Amino acid sequence: MNEIAPQVEVWKKVVDVQQHFNDLELRIRNFALIVTGAFIGLGGYAIKDGGTVTLFGLHMSVAGLVVFCSLLPLVAFYLMDRLWYHRLLEGAVAAATPVEARLRDMGLTIELGTKISEASPFTLFGRKVRSKHKMDGFYGLTAFGIIILSLILAFGVEPGTRDAKLANTLITPAVSATATSPASPNLGGSLAETSSAASD
Repeated sequence: MNEIAPQVEVWKKVVDVQQHFNDLELRIRNFALIVTGAFIGLGGYAIKDGGTVTLFGLHMSVAGLVVFCSLLPLVAFYLMDRLWYHRLLEGAVAAATPVEARLRDMGLTIELGTKISEASPFTLFGRKVRSKHKMDGFYGLTAFGIIILSLILAFGVEPGTRDAKLANTLITPAVSATATSPASPNLGGSLAETSSAASD
């Protein structure tokens, strides 16, 4: 009994470390989405401003370039997540295996780490997908969406400036009013003829 208590405490500490690294990974992915969303918001403001730039002979919207730049922090978050904290999490999971085996030898049924390791992977198209593959898919799909959006904004947005758009907004109603103004004298003449006929 005296040997079981210390082993249980060791197991609890290992589980706490697992939870700590797992929480850090979730925070990193949350920050990655927040930063990416901020760049997309700046891209939307750049669309409103209507700025353009020429790079390598290509004339493109600044909005697409701003959104494309969000790949830089996204890659940094990915490297931190994939090559740093995820490896530490894998080490913590591996450390729990012998502790749980020792507790089972003492008659305790503790298989948390073992069951999680068994339940985490799944098979997709004949290939076993593990947690590192899920992480690659998360960042990969996000990067793919950013690339597609940046290309659409870079080459699909018509170049122009905010002042030109404002001028077009002001000129269009004026042109419409000028086109309809000649009808007013005819209307006045018709009313005069009607009044004359009525007096006769």
